[in-house]
Amino acid sequence: MHPLLTVLTTIERTNREGPLAPYFHDVHDYLRLISDEVAAQRDLLATILEANMAVISVEQTRIGVRQNESIRQLTILATVFLPLTFVTGFFGQNFGYLVRHVNTAWDFLVFGIGGLALPCLLLLYWIRRTTAR
Repeated sequence: MHPLLTVLTTIERTNREGPLAPYFHDVHDYLRLISDEVAAQRDLLATILEANMAVISVEQTRIGVRQNESIRQLTILATVFLPLTFVTGFFGQNFGYLVRHVNTAWDFLVFGIGGLALPCLLLLYWIRRTTAR
């Protein structure tokens, strides 16, 4: 639209006295109105696109926060189960030191059950603390 305004302005200046001059003037006025409307619609579209990008940015931030919370919980869970895995692996091996030195019920309770109970208690504490929020 904008380039046509220049062309019609030039035609109007050169043909002021011609029989088609009033028509060129009317076409020029309508073209100016259409050009202004297109510019207004373009500005409105730019504003709408900026608002859409802001909404998308907010939603991506929410997703990122949820993912961070999930990763934090998985990290805590993995940290709790690390000692459990160690104890299971330790007692799952058959080597002489363990067989010769863990021969009473007290030793088994301290090494075996205590090593399993402590991480379970930590996990229970963490679950209660996160559900209380």
